[in-house]
Amino acid sequence: MRTFVEKILNAECGSIVVREPDYVMSHDNSARVRFLFERIHGTRVYKPSQLVIVLDGKVSGVINELSLEYNSIRDFVEEQGIEHFYDCDRGIGHQIISELVRPGMLVVGSDSHTATAGAFNTLAMGINKTETAVLWKTGKMWFRVPETVKIVLKNRLPEGVFAKDLALWIKGILSKLDVNGLAIEYHGEGVASLSIDDRMTIANISTEMGVVSSAFPPDDRLADYFNEPAVRGVWADEEAVYSRFIEIDLANVFPMVYDTGNNVLQAVEELVGLKIQQGLIGACASGRLEDLRLVSMILEDKHIANGFQLFVVPASRDIYLRAVEEGIIDKIAQSGAVVLGSSCGPCLGVGRVASVGNSCFISTANSQYIGGNNHSGVEKYIASPATVAMTALRGELTPMIHFEGAQYKYNVPRVEPVVLGEYDYRKSNGVWNYGDIDNISSSQIFSEKLTCRLTLEQVEEIKPYLFKGLDPNFTCDVKPGDIIIAGENFGCGRLVKHAATGLVAVGVKLVIAKSVNRDFYRMAINHGLRILIDWAVVDAYTSGERLTIDDENHVLYLNERAYKLPHVDAEFQDILAKGGLVNAFS
Repeated sequence: MRTFVEKILNAECGSIVVREPDYVMSHDNSARVRFLFERIHGTRVYKPSQLVIVLDGKVSGVINELSLEYNSIRDFVEEQGIEHFYDCDRGIGHQIISELVRPGMLVVGSDSHTATAGAFNTLAMGINKTETAVLWKTGKMWFRVPETVKIVLKNRLPEGVFAKDLALWIKGILSKLDVNGLAIEYHGEGVASLSIDDRMTIANISTEMGVVSSAFPPDDRLADYFNEPAVRGVWADEEAVYSRFIEIDLANVFPMVYDTGNNVLQAVEELVGLKIQQGLIGACASGRLEDLRLVSMILEDKHIANGFQLFVVPASRDIYLRAVEEGIIDKIAQSGAVVLGSSCGPCLGVGRVASVGNSCFISTANSQYIGGNNHSGVEKYIASPATVAMTALRGELTPMIHFEGAQYKYNVPRVEPVVLGEYDYRKSNGVWNYGDIDNISSSQIFSEKLTCRLTLEQVEEIKPYLFKGLDPNFTCDVKPGDIIIAGENFGCGRLVKHAATGLVAVGVKLVIAKSVNRDFYRMAINHGLRILIDWAVVDAYTSGERLTIDDENHVLYLNERAYKLPHVDAEFQDILAKGGLVNAFS
């Protein structure tokens, strides 16, 4: 019995396979991807119809450098005969690709929010630029088949509560669990009450939840969306095995707000009256037609508060034009809001949205980006389109409908880094045992502050600084062939590539962890660092035990106890043997 992701990748959970995605999306970073493609001796893309290139990051002609990059991409598209090309202001990539995908597809993109397409019963996930370049050249990429969280939705959302509120609600629940690198499946009768736009909003925030993908089932709503007479797609078997099971009663959900600066999720009721000066609604998170209809209904025949600036970004030109036809744009503009072109610019802190110090900014945009957007000193909050629109009218945080006494009980736990003393010696029989330590960040493995001084190629200079943020004994005693045992969320925090290349340089043979930050996992393996995710081995290991690996028979031994290693495709084994993806194709 298999989960959705096991069926799409046609392999058991934990396996590493090489597969050919149906679509490979990239956006403004396509100029950089082209550079990497040519650096690995790419001349012709493997399959032009596989590529989807969308110029969506900023509006056209912002700066000369950007214009030159755009021209480079346009030239490349013409040379390669790429049919799925969308120029400036056509729309945001995650909205554009929703017009191309079909149930049961495998979709990847050089943006973490590619997971949005999971709303359409696809396996959709983000990849990095190097991986995108390799896909342009070969059409294939490696994937680890993740464990899956089954989330069952009951009932339906109350009036005045929307998909963004539910997405933030789920984010809070998952923040207390170890879901790094896992996939989500949504089940239950509550799913039928969610529109396709709702599902896109929920899937869109997958990265902020810590998971690699989110998938919704093929059902009547999806069939209607594609104008199909019958439901088609792929779904998990009833007896599929899941790593976690979560049940959510939608009737209990209330309007939510996320304080990005303090990393705190709360009910809007808990902060009602908070003075706010600026707001943003739309883009790929909440810029679809249903969102704009709701906003126009709230703003119709009213005017936003004095001193408040509200920006609205439709997710695509087609959505904008349909909103014009329905009179939605006119109602929004008449309220005093500014309607911008379809781009990611406002979320990334470029274009016309400019927060000023000592002010509060509220947005529907993804928390990963909006938290670092624009000037320091700005308090930034995330909420639903309805909450942002109501707040714009009052100039202070306001829900569409009040839920008296609402209080959110799930909160993101604060993580304090562990630093070992010299007396706490962790190496025995060639194994560094950090199995009792969770959340070892990539900055603890190699300080981010040093990346401006040392390049990835300066491996000899990198070595003396490895694990300085965790274990002062490591650099003194690490030897080629050593193994590292770690707890949950290994490699978390800001991505530091030197952490992986440094461990490879000193000869670390293998890292075994309970879970690994998804971005670190892919980056590290692509640079030749072998990582095994295995709760059982980490829990069972005791310092001093003999740990050996029999790759030929796919078995790991703790003394005499045998643990079967997951299946690994021969193509991936070849990539590892050559020192990772970067070396294999450079």
